[in-house]
Amino acid sequence: MFALRGITVSLNCFVLLYCLVSALVATAWRPLKSLRVAQHSVAAILFVLRILPLFASALITFSLVVPSFRLLEPRSIVEGMGVIPLVLDIGALLLIAYGCFRVIAAQTRTTRLVTHWLEGACPLQAHTDSTIAFQSRRETPPLTLVGVYNPRVLVSESTVALLSQDELRVAFKHELEHKKSHDNLKKLIIRFCPFPGMAKLESAWSQAAELAADDAAVSNQRDAVDLAAALVKLSRLAPVEVAPVCSMGFVAGSLSERVERLLAWDEASKARRLRIRGWYVVPFAVAASLLVSIAYSPVLALTHEVTEWLVR
Repeated sequence: MFALRGITVSLNCFVLLYCLVSALVATAWRPLKSLRVAQHSVAAILFVLRILPLFASALITFSLVVPSFRLLEPRSIVEGMGVIPLVLDIGALLLIAYGCFRVIAAQTRTTRLVTHWLEGACPLQAHTDSTIAFQSRRETPPLTLVGVYNPRVLVSESTVALLSQDELRVAFKHELEHKKSHDNLKKLIIRFCPFPGMAKLESAWSQAAELAADDAAVSNQRDAVDLAAALVKLSRLAPVEVAPVCSMGFVAGSLSERVERLLAWDEASKARRLRIRGWYVVPFAVAASLLVSIAYSPVLALTHEVTEWLVR
């Protein structure tokens, strides 16, 4: 019974924290779109915000709620559970199950479509960084990175016929940048974090990821023009089957914004863009860890009081 009550309390706190943080993120992320930093940093910040509800609620649950219950809850006391905790438990389990279902469905659909697209495909003599490129049939997407564990670049026959060697090279480099950033994996993780009202944040992240890949693929004015030309040419192809979740298509995002940025590409302006590095957060993480270590016992006591009030 003690273990059952502990699971109930943990699930209650998890789902409440998840919903609270998700609501805050859904309403407070928009000012970050105007940050004057590199698009790679914008994409990273938006992705962290999108998955923050899941990881923050899981971290607090396992680091505070579970220990406070195990250490401070009397094992001899038998307490009844009200209707609200039971409803929250069911909601938490449904949320986790729905997230798992979305991930499995995305993986299944990706595998099915990629298998279909690879029928009759042949290796393309343009592959680097352990990424295999295949030339697929005309009815497949023009250029896309598919898969999570073993990403592959699929290039349709129409794309090979339409683009020049330089345009194909820089467009292929764009897809490789998505691979380096693990964008397909990020899309799958996002699928595991369902919450209403997150569509615009996800769209903003997707656009920032495309702009970041454009920036990384371009090293001079000629590359910028070739990439813009490839975008314009491939956008005119007849629509094909919609790409699955676990893929990053080349013709994606706001094409007009991407083309305008590429045509206005300037090496000096690119160099001035601030790029936020991961190690910037190290001092804050160390300070937070020290603070938690010092105040851990009082925080556990407070957490236990809150959970006791919650399940009554």
